[in-house]
Amino acid sequence: MTQPSSNSPFFARNSIEIKDNPLSPNGRFNRLSYLGWYGFLNIVTVVAYLALGVFVGAFSLSTFSINDRVMDLFSGAMGIGILVLWAIVAYFHIVFLVRRLHDANRSGWLCLLILIPLIQFLFMLYVLFVPGSKGLNDYGAPRPSAVWEKILAWLMIIVMILSLFSVASLISFMSSTGELQTPTEIVQKGTSYF
Repeated sequence: MTQPSSNSPFFARNSIEIKDNPLSPNGRFNRLSYLGWYGFLNIVTVVAYLALGVFVGAFSLSTFSINDRVMDLFSGAMGIGILVLWAIVAYFHIVFLVRRLHDANRSGWLCLLILIPLIQFLFMLYVLFVPGSKGLNDYGAPRPSAVWEKILAWLMIIVMILSLFSVASLISFMSSTGELQTPTEIVQKGTSYF
């Protein structure tokens, strides 16, 4: 089996076709694939929650024609729907974590570290920044990222950076005189300490 060239263009088609089901815990995800699928999972989750809310909310708009027992049924269905969606999202999040750990040639059982409150932050940094093992490892061959995974991963990175700047601006606004600082001012004042 030949390895893809490391100097191939960003949007080049992969020369190796690997039979891989991304929704299965077997296999590997590199960093971009992990972020791409995580972003896709978040988008699908938001759309599903909105659809569920609109579906149940449409019935609550016409409360004058629906019995209270029927409304209670829809409220209970909304709660059950939220629990089912949460369980599905949690399952796929664990699958993506296991695949990312497999790329670093680590056991998928390490994903249980996400349940420990202070460790989970460091663990997620590890998952995001550790490079995958080159070539074959105990969990198979490396899986090349699809173009849409790369694009969605970079969008996720940009959104994370922008959200960090917005949170920093909000904290600055709440802790000072009430003037919002631009990211340039934050960087200029922050770099004076170094």
